[in-house]
Amino acid sequence: MWMYLWIAMLAGESQSAPVDFDTQVMPILTKSGCNTGACHGAAAGRGGFYLSLYGSRPAKDFAQITLAFEGRRLDRVQSAMSLLLLKPTEQLNHEGGTRLELDGRDFKTVQRWIDEGAQRNSQRHMREFSFVSKAIVEDENSDSGQRRVQLIATARFSDDALNDVLPWTVLTPDDPGSVRISDHGVATLLRPGRHLIMARFLDQVRPLELIVPWKDVQGPSATVETRQPTRSIDSLIQHRLDEAGLTASPTADDSTIIRRLTLDLTGRLPSPSAVQHYVNDTTADKRSQLVDRLLQSEEFNEFWTHRVALLFRVPQTKGNPAAAKTYYAWLYDCVRKDVPLNSMATQLLLANGPVTESGPASFYNVAGDARGQAEFVSQALMGVRLQCANCHDHPLDAWTQDDYHGLAAVFARIKRGAVIRANTTGEVIHPGTSEPAIAKIPGGPFLSPEADYRTELATWMTSVENTYFSHAIVNRVWSHLLGRGLVEPVDDLRVTNPATHPELLNWLTQDFVAHGFQLRHVIRRICHSDVYARSTGNHSDRNATDEFYTSAICKPMSPEVFMDAVADVTGVASSELGSARAISLAGLLSASESLDLLGRCLDTCESTTVERTDVAVQLQLLNGAVLNDRLTADDSTVMAAVKSGQSAESLIHDFYLRALSRTPREAELTFWRNQFPEDVRSARFPAVAQDFVWSLLNSDEFCTNH
Repeated sequence: MWMYLWIAMLAGESQSAPVDFDTQVMPILTKSGCNTGACHGAAAGRGGFYLSLYGSRPAKDFAQITLAFEGRRLDRVQSAMSLLLLKPTEQLNHEGGTRLELDGRDFKTVQRWIDEGAQRNSQRHMREFSFVSKAIVEDENSDSGQRRVQLIATARFSDDALNDVLPWTVLTPDDPGSVRISDHGVATLLRPGRHLIMARFLDQVRPLELIVPWKDVQGPSATVETRQPTRSIDSLIQHRLDEAGLTASPTADDSTIIRRLTLDLTGRLPSPSAVQHYVNDTTADKRSQLVDRLLQSEEFNEFWTHRVALLFRVPQTKGNPAAAKTYYAWLYDCVRKDVPLNSMATQLLLANGPVTESGPASFYNVAGDARGQAEFVSQALMGVRLQCANCHDHPLDAWTQDDYHGLAAVFARIKRGAVIRANTTGEVIHPGTSEPAIAKIPGGPFLSPEADYRTELATWMTSVENTYFSHAIVNRVWSHLLGRGLVEPVDDLRVTNPATHPELLNWLTQDFVAHGFQLRHVIRRICHSDVYARSTGNHSDRNATDEFYTSAICKPMSPEVFMDAVADVTGVASSELGSARAISLAGLLSASESLDLLGRCLDTCESTTVERTDVAVQLQLLNGAVLNDRLTADDSTVMAAVKSGQSAESLIHDFYLRALSRTPREAELTFWRNQFPEDVRSARFPAVAQDFVWSLLNSDEFCTNH
């Protein structure tokens, strides 16, 4: 038998003290599920009974329970006959099923509150909420493949009492199939890896991270408390690998490195000559030199303008082509000059003027209205999905309806259209009060009516105290280069979605700010790291690669990069785009059936990838114009090689370099050589050559940056 260790709580709740509605009754309703979105916490309530979602508004809930329905939810003479108790115990028909045990501890607490007069003393409140775990001592016969921990939830209240609140804390594992939680708060971790458990008590939500190593790790290197790693990308990544009992994959070969870097930094395939030069170069710091060359290239300017244009929704302005062109040109100029990103954000937030003359002015035409602008700004500049706080306080974060509608109020005074300008009036209605919302900094103070709202917001947004902005930028760059954000999804930064490597995210953010919010600096810093240069691995558990970066993550190309890569290999540009590259402004705005079928981002998404499991994409790649028209064109590189009389072996070598940035392995060379007729003048030779290149372009190796 195994046994667990429990703690003696420092203070119990005195039975002589009156039951407090906010801190004792409300947690019972939340733990019982009464105020969830599927029950009375829904926007429309349930059965005429309305509660705030997860008890975020106790004053309104108190009024609903004690005053609404003419006060008939409470029987102040026979408290046990109150609807508030009869329904959840199913003594009366209750669609939500049994929620309280008749005469159980929670039943008696609510009953005592009614007997005491059903009052609300708003003076008692929670000062702090703690959620931790304690290892359980296992006996010798326990299953070593599972780990057990005792979860501990405590709260300190304004009366200075410290209470065990685990019985009224809602515990939710991130992956219920990997974590099992008992009624007594014992968590059994069923597999190796990183596990998250969310704890909700009153209006507080806390995440708890638990790691089960893939193998036994000896010594203090596996213990966070006793190891202070040197602060750098690789040391902080290694620290987490030690915790998880994982070994990193070795460095990738040179041909993989140059292909990876060139695609990531320029959206282009490296030329065969560039690959051969890099592979043959014996200079010790050749990777650093390559990174610097790419960062200063025109191709970098074009590709990262494309990425920034997607972030700031240039495609949404295509209804006004002249404005879209001006917007895009301004973004290009910012990338080319390496304008600090905090300065870019300030210019966007303070933009005014004709949209055909002022590039950043179109920033205010992509969302449509003040609420849409608030959601867009929070997503793009903060990495936050603030829309969850529109109808109710955010259930998984600290954002409130006041934050959402307060930010919308900042933008309510903006006149949109051909000319962007600030008005002296404009409002949005707060649904919770049915009154005009008061302008507010998210998570911060309300603004006075006389304040310059946008200036106040821009100052806060780009200040070093606001880590949301810098975290969002750094996390997006990391995601692009490593294939997964330190916080994923990248636009969902919140307390209940913690970074896989919080110390690393903080360190990168501080470094980014210290170096003037420069995009090229943070890209250079990451590209110089060992983790960026790792080879792909074969770990049986995908989480080991994705969450701990043991190996390089294979990153599918975006539709635009894929189209341009096909053009580079075949030598045939897109007729739909007027020979422009897919990552250009034309690729964002012009009609292109091929790009659309491949999954081009058309609306509010930041980027997309070529999903080869999608049937439409499969059909396009198997027998569509994207590949076929280019391979069979008379001026394609394939047909040019055939017409020149190039030998099969030479052609194979040439297109492996063009498409995969490497030479063929001996087995590959032998296989393909056997497919070609011996005579280059054979009628079959052109078709085989086209099929050969078609196969390369359909391979996983070509379609991903690996």
